[in-house]
Amino acid sequence: MSDPSLTHIDRRTGRRVTNDFLKSSIEKSESLLRRLRVPVSSSKIIADQAFGFWTDLFEVHHYRLLLGRPIQIFNHLPSGHGRSEVCERLNTIRQFRNRINHNEPVCFNGTFTDFTYVDRVYRAITDIWRWIDPELIQWTKAIDNVRTKIERAQLL
Repeated sequence: MSDPSLTHIDRRTGRRVTNDFLKSSIEKSESLLRRLRVPVSSSKIIADQAFGFWTDLFEVHHYRLLLGRPIQIFNHLPSGHGRSEVCERLNTIRQFRNRINHNEPVCFNGTFTDFTYVDRVYRAITDIWRWIDPELIQWTKAIDNVRTKIERAQLL
């Protein structure tokens, strides 16, 4: 996370810029754990990371620096799928989360209700779960009412 390739010269300002987002995220977690007097461990650090950290792991540059290791979490990735498909799904989910957080509309197209975007995000979420472990879909089935809610809303 301190690889020289993470540093470049900003063309506009001429200043050296370092993309140390992943490194600073981990350092913040370590600092928090120490303040809370919790033993620092890789599992605690991983659990503390924000969604942006995970999406950044699958961006080309960080992915290459980490020698493609992040993809190993996806034990059930279909053949022909790789980093770019995972990155696309994760960014779709992150952008949706950000829109919700900023109170932006997610199911309206002018005066019409349109759940196309919501459905795409839902599929991205289920893809990620399925690629990690297909049993996650079964496990969440009892509480997953997204499709039912969409169908009801479309009837209104």
